[in-house]
Amino acid sequence: MKKNHLSIIIPCYNECNRLPQYLDTLMITFQKKSNVDFIIVDDGSPKKEFLKLKQNIEHHLSNPKIQLLRYELNLGKGGAIQFGLQIAKGNYVGFVDADGATPAYELQRIWDHIDTHKDIDLIVGSRIPMLGRSVKKSFYRHIANRVFSYYFHKIFKIQMYDPQCGCKIFKKSLYETMKEKITDLRWLWDTQLIVLSYRNQKKIFEFPIDWNEIPDSKFNFLKDSWVVLYSAWKYRNII
Repeated sequence: MKKNHLSIIIPCYNECNRLPQYLDTLMITFQKKSNVDFIIVDDGSPKKEFLKLKQNIEHHLSNPKIQLLRYELNLGKGGAIQFGLQIAKGNYVGFVDADGATPAYELQRIWDHIDTHKDIDLIVGSRIPMLGRSVKKSFYRHIANRVFSYYFHKIFKIQMYDPQCGCKIFKKSLYETMKEKITDLRWLWDTQLIVLSYRNQKKIFEFPIDWNEIPDSKFNFLKDSWVVLYSAWKYRNII
């Protein structure tokens, strides 16, 4: 039987400081995993910032497990994920936020789980506070997450604790059947993926992980929250 292969997309914008350290831990964690590669997609950062990022991760770029891509126009997190998926060679694909909030060892735990449970189509990292897990986030982020999860349930009729966690892995064949219907290139790309998967009776699994909030989030709670809530309502009938 052919061994499963995972391609992880890391969308980033102005991440010359946080991403290099995270990439170091990813490379150490996955150094013996020849069936895992990483595609870093710079989402139209100013050229000066991109060149600084490239310089800071130069020591990794000779590694065939890593690709660094860039385009000029800022599209959003979803746009960067889709750009990376166009060249991803894994039969499993996924993404993780560039800030390192999801520890590398947790990404490996998620991959090990889905790699041995072939019936799962989409696995979603979930920041569930529970015994045996360490979830550290600010009060404001926690409230924002709970509000969105409640709204997500009411709008889409899907019971999920944490649809917004920035770590998900799924079968590439799943994405191929749905990519024409995924239209949000910013915050709700993966929300659309979840809803389409659920409404097409695919198997989704929430996986509790350790998670640690990293300062300087690109998400503006005051401005972007309203955009997210409106967009979720706009996509309520997606099938």
